[in-house]
Amino acid sequence: MSSFLTFIGHFHPVLVHLPIGLILGALLLQLLASRAAYAAVRPAVPVVLLAGAFSGVLSCCTGWILSTSGEYDATLVGWHQWMAIGLTFFCFYVWSRARQKGFDRIQTVLSVLLLLLVVVTGHLGGSLTHGSDYLSLGPSPGGVAEIDSPILDVQKARAYAEIVRPILRDNCYGCHGATRQKGGLRLNDTAALLRGGKDGVVLLPGRGGASELMKRLLLPVGDEHHMPPREKKQLNERQILLLHWWIDQGANFSRRVAELGQPDSVRGALLSVQGARKRVMESDVPAEEVGAADEGALEALRAKGVRVMAVARGSHWLEADFGGANIGAGSAGGSRAAGRVDEVLRLLLPVKKQLISLKLDHTGVGDSAMAVIGQCDSLRSLDLAGTRVGDAGLGALSGLSELRVLNLVGTGVSVRGVEGLKGLTKLRTIYLYRTKVSGGDCVALRKVLPKVEMDTGGYSLPVLVTDTAVVRPKLRN
Repeated sequence: MSSFLTFIGHFHPVLVHLPIGLILGALLLQLLASRAAYAAVRPAVPVVLLAGAFSGVLSCCTGWILSTSGEYDATLVGWHQWMAIGLTFFCFYVWSRARQKGFDRIQTVLSVLLLLLVVVTGHLGGSLTHGSDYLSLGPSPGGVAEIDSPILDVQKARAYAEIVRPILRDNCYGCHGATRQKGGLRLNDTAALLRGGKDGVVLLPGRGGASELMKRLLLPVGDEHHMPPREKKQLNERQILLLHWWIDQGANFSRRVAELGQPDSVRGALLSVQGARKRVMESDVPAEEVGAADEGALEALRAKGVRVMAVARGSHWLEADFGGANIGAGSAGGSRAAGRVDEVLRLLLPVKKQLISLKLDHTGVGDSAMAVIGQCDSLRSLDLAGTRVGDAGLGALSGLSELRVLNLVGTGVSVRGVEGLKGLTKLRTIYLYRTKVSGGDCVALRKVLPKVEMDTGGYSLPVLVTDTAVVRPKLRN
């Protein structure tokens, strides 16, 4: 297909809304015209219907051109295409009959059928763009509503299925999944992932730095070739590091983490996902229901790049993920940067009653922000891995009486700060890898927090024949 036709096809998302708006407008005018007070608008109904039908023709033409790009699921495209063509012809028929017969009972029935066709065709189009379950509560960006199982022991986890795939699913499937394959690239199928797209292979096993997938992720956000597009949620440092590590280790789809080489640079990132998941555990969701959160407050959070969703379909309990929020990098400093972070976090307060899970890992969060987090007293799970939180910040969390899981991997907390959590009687797990708390310190801490499991990481792994990396002791002078 010529570049000019491709250019024309890209106008379909713009034109497709014209017939929808015009047809719905005509049906509304017809409904109003049934009342004597609005009888004057009756002549406008056929005119608007005709405009809707002609704009439908333009929409069908551009849609057909766009469909030939091969970026969308062929079956779903077929249904959407023929429903749209049927809708357009049926709109011409309803217009013609309205001119000849007027607005009798049969015309009313036909108008209802026309409305149903608009709804069904629009739904199919929405499914192509946003995924088949885009109407459900809390869909993932890829249109796949999945509940991840908790990773209780990261060394036993399957590297691709439990670590890599969720990253791709939540950030890439929207454009490269089952219903849409931009550039001919599909990432939700292992064979297709290895095959690549129209521009060639994107993944080179054992060569993360040379893989096109990683090159696109590491481009500046403003670059036109950067992925994901800058208007989409961006991957954080931990996610990029884990993808790079998996490819470097051979991009194997079946091996477990313990079977792969683990440089020091990736151990912290691996441990940070232990016990973590996109959804809180079912046992952590309160049995009683809560009222719905203010929609305006939710939109304010989403406008800042915060991913807020229900923990389960039909539930008002919420989880929030700041991984894509614009609140600064982990190394950000200064009172001005801290002020910006605190300002965004304060947007959580209107929904604190519903909020039970909060992910702030690898963001610019520091001690000053903990004063805000400490007010979210419904929290069950809090992830602060890779942040600038220290002992002073932990002190502000003493009011989180419902907290069960706390991830402090890579923070500056010490034994003194952890001891300050002794008032949290429901706390059951704390992750302390790469903090100032050593394995030996846990002996003393267990006397203060006897019911809390403390994971300090730093595991010693056996060397397997299948390992692709050889770890040698560092030579000292």
